[in-house]
Amino acid sequence: MRRMFKSSLLLLALLWLVSACTLTQAPEDQPNVIIAPNETQIALDATLTRQAQLPTPTATLAPDVLLLSADRKLLNGYYEAAVGEYEQVLAQGDYAPGDALGAAAFGLARAALREGLFEDAANALTIFIDQFPQDERVPQAYFLRGDAFLGLSRWENAIADFEIYLQARPGLIDSYVYERVGDAQLALGQFDQAVTSYQASANADRGLVPQLILREKLAQLYISAEQPAQAVAQYDAILSVARNAPYRASIAYAAAQAMLNGGDVTSGLARMQQVFEQYPDRPEAYQAMQALDQNGVTIDLFQRGQVSYSFGDYVGAIDAYNTYSAQHPLTEIPPQMFLQLGRAYREVGNPAAAITAFQSVVDQYPTSNVFGDALLEQGRTYFLSGEIPAAIDQYMRIADTYAYLPQAAEALWRAGYLYGTNDQPDLAAALFERLAQEHPDTEQARDGLLLAANASLQTGNLGAAERFYAALAATATGGIQAEAYLNVGRLALQRGDTGIANQALQQAAQAAPDSYFSARARDITEGQAPFAPPAEYRFQFDDAAEVAQAETWLRQTFAIAQEGTLWQLAPTLQSDPRLIRGTELWGVAAYDEARAEFDDLLNTTETDALASYQLAIYWRQIGAYQASIQAAANVIGAAKISTIEAPPYIARMRYPVYYLDVVQTEAAKYGIDPLLLFALIRHESLFDTNATAAAGEKGLTQVIPSTGEYIAQQLNWPDYEHSVLFRPYASIAFGAYYLQEQLARFDNNVPAAVSAYNAGPGRAVQWVALSGGDPDLFISAIAIDSTRTYVTRIYGYHAIYRALYGI
Repeated sequence: MRRMFKSSLLLLALLWLVSACTLTQAPEDQPNVIIAPNETQIALDATLTRQAQLPTPTATLAPDVLLLSADRKLLNGYYEAAVGEYEQVLAQGDYAPGDALGAAAFGLARAALREGLFEDAANALTIFIDQFPQDERVPQAYFLRGDAFLGLSRWENAIADFEIYLQARPGLIDSYVYERVGDAQLALGQFDQAVTSYQASANADRGLVPQLILREKLAQLYISAEQPAQAVAQYDAILSVARNAPYRASIAYAAAQAMLNGGDVTSGLARMQQVFEQYPDRPEAYQAMQALDQNGVTIDLFQRGQVSYSFGDYVGAIDAYNTYSAQHPLTEIPPQMFLQLGRAYREVGNPAAAITAFQSVVDQYPTSNVFGDALLEQGRTYFLSGEIPAAIDQYMRIADTYAYLPQAAEALWRAGYLYGTNDQPDLAAALFERLAQEHPDTEQARDGLLLAANASLQTGNLGAAERFYAALAATATGGIQAEAYLNVGRLALQRGDTGIANQALQQAAQAAPDSYFSARARDITEGQAPFAPPAEYRFQFDDAAEVAQAETWLRQTFAIAQEGTLWQLAPTLQSDPRLIRGTELWGVAAYDEARAEFDDLLNTTETDALASYQLAIYWRQIGAYQASIQAAANVIGAAKISTIEAPPYIARMRYPVYYLDVVQTEAAKYGIDPLLLFALIRHESLFDTNATAAAGEKGLTQVIPSTGEYIAQQLNWPDYEHSVLFRPYASIAFGAYYLQEQLARFDNNVPAAVSAYNAGPGRAVQWVALSGGDPDLFISAIAIDSTRTYVTRIYGYHAIYRALYGI
């Protein structure tokens, strides 16, 4: 019923368009000029409705005002409301400018596509093409209609539209268009034509990753058509540019398998041999070894052992290594073989044989670089066998006898850890303190001090805890240093030493300004509760002044000599094929493919502050929010400063307030700090409304399917489908509801509510009980590392949002 209603709205709009609209003025051809920077559109004019629930604007509003409102509703996912306002523009007929009518008709089609109404979209685009033939978006309309026809399985119509697009806009996204043509031809059973189209797609320009994916697709097509040579040619083209070793292993194996299946046994086995030798730690090497065995090819036993061990065939590794050692004198056997042999014995449950193998390294290779590893592995074998005292003895023997070895620090850490996890905290603390004295510059020393400090804190030995934290603060950097100083400050406050406390908290705030620990230190210093909202919010700024300030900073920080404003895309960026392709793909709603192009450009401009600044502005303007945020982060990263230290204009691009009208509405409904909701959205999806994750999470707030069903029931959401969460307003509404439910459950304990949002309320209840209501102890009580990181990151994000948008 709901879909019929939406279709009726669109049909009515199309009838209006055909009967009442005439093109009064064709738009002038204009270059794709970027308008001056404008901070995120924060709110529409007071004459516009800001929520779909409010009455739609009347037709007496100016067409440009209606278009702005409709575009905003389309952006926020209120597709039905957007359709209604586009209709109002179209209903004005001759009274509206031609460009406004064209924009409304095009927007109507986009709304239908967003909702998956392919028939309606195709009809709307047909009328747009017919009624506005001079509109510069007509080529894109053909592409979009082609995609709609693909959704309708109208393959011939799709091919015809894509071919028209190619004629109208050649050289832009040919590769992606030819691929779509190939898909349609394949669906029609036109194999030869499809292959030709796919080959044209592969030969045209596109980003590296999409190009590799396409060639894999083409190779599979050739294999299904029993054309292995052509498939191998595609795999070889991939190998000529791919650099990722695991990916190369999979492609090299696929090429070898294609040759074998095609009857070229000699070449196929030669390729299998290369896979076996070049990628010994990959599963493909084991599969290649099996193929070689099946064909009677002799394999080096040492390599067989390596490949078998990496694959998890420990019995096979043991057999290969033992046979190898029986056939070679000791001088020809590398110590790594005995090390891996011992590990394999341990995996099959033979610790005595493992200890013996490790001892062979100790006895026969005292100068080898794996000598210390063999000693550690003996200790680990005792530990995994449940012989904790023997393991500690072994680790202490390493630390006492071989203090010169780089493994000595690890041995001390392991001994201390075992004491600590076996109810001997005093011995653990003493070892960690010794570790910090003997190996002060090691990661093990820093981690040991942190463990000792936390253990002392939990046992009530606050003096020892403060001493350990202070020692850690003196040697660590970044977030670990901030954590140490924060705890020194907290402990000093508990014993009434405000001087030491204030000094430590100030140092914590400066150590890693964007981190949770620095943010928490600032909150304690200012007497603020965790996640405290600001007294007031400010979402409108003097953009011109802030842009000028940002560009002055850019010139000073990066010695930029360019005159005039800096925000316009440099000629090199304007002509960059990745940006050109990505922009066109974005314009035809091929968002995933556009992001791949943008990501490629992001990676190559990561250390170029000026290019990143320009791209951040450009991508924000076209709605590529995720790429914009990452580009702004690159600017700040290149300057090696914290977000708070960056010019506000750039900092707000990194921490934006997109979908502000929807967030404010939902936050007000539930009494939630909107900045908390923004921090959550930023962490969950980086403002990518199409974000998905492995557990089925979707949308801006990444609600999982089961939770989505539950929330839909609570909200009486009509005709709920999980895909509705790709609509921004729906995802924000669901996320806000679930967050407020957790806030109510935990009596507005925000850290607990945020942890419950991530890991479920049942776990959060346990952590609250363990922490006794102390917000800092609560963080330590979170037993799931990913959830602890989740809460602390959102805390840090919220602190930055409060600094940027609070008064």
